[in-house]
Amino acid sequence: MRIAVGIVHGIGQQTGDFHTAFAEKLQEAMVRLNPRVRLVVEGIYWGDITDSLEKKLWERTSASRLRWNETLKLRAFVVNYLGDAIAYQAIPKTSDPCPHDYIYDDIHARFAQQLQRLSRRAGEGAPLCIVAHSLGTIIASNYFYDLQYRKMRPKPADFVRSCRSRLVGGETLTHFYTVGSPIALWTMRFEHFGLPISVPAPALRPLGIGEWLNFYDRDDIIAYPLKGLNAEYAAAVTEDVEVRCPGPLGWTPASHGGYFKSKPMLQRIVQSLDRMSRTVPCGLPER
Repeated sequence: MRIAVGIVHGIGQQTGDFHTAFAEKLQEAMVRLNPRVRLVVEGIYWGDITDSLEKKLWERTSASRLRWNETLKLRAFVVNYLGDAIAYQAIPKTSDPCPHDYIYDDIHARFAQQLQRLSRRAGEGAPLCIVAHSLGTIIASNYFYDLQYRKMRPKPADFVRSCRSRLVGGETLTHFYTVGSPIALWTMRFEHFGLPISVPAPALRPLGIGEWLNFYDRDDIIAYPLKGLNAEYAAAVTEDVEVRCPGPLGWTPASHGGYFKSKPMLQRIVQSLDRMSRTVPCGLPER
């Protein structure tokens, strides 16, 4: 059985190979647990879309000459981390916008393109597992929310339609793992903290497979539990799981960057994917 796994990065400067170490650990753990399951993994990389704006900001404000650069690099930290979250908004990139000129749209179109790569490798009907970190949890949640609630904007919607892939269209989503997630902060934009996505995808719920686990470290000031937001989140999120991020800074706010080194988190993921493979050994049903 093939399971498609998309790994989504979070805030801060990233490279296109950000996911490789964790992908290898996932695949090795699954081989030990159940060698009949093949995890087909892709990184969902969107950081270059916001990096260009952040570089322009750095240059135009002469930030390199301001205080707190040479020693603590605090301004670079603020621009790289907060800049991603601020840039990811459904607002025009120019004062004379066209319907396709939004950073939000660009990132969601990239998300769909990376899912298409997964679809080609794993099959368009393969179960889809998303492991998302930090701001990437908001991006992933919004992508599937827009699909499930029919709110997807023109640019990504056109690409999704052109693919004609169940996986790209979110129809095969079975597992969602939010890691160090600020979704709780994002929901402050909405009355009563908004509505969550359905995991698994609505059509798959009768199969009794899949889950949404929200991993957080209590020292991570960016991550929050989700089940307490409202009744809808309480029902949608399977469990808020506290983990301790390893490393010398795991007891500080810097723990935000350590989740992908957590062995308990990795084991929970592969064990759940293994259970699904035994529940639906022939894969997901056709449309």
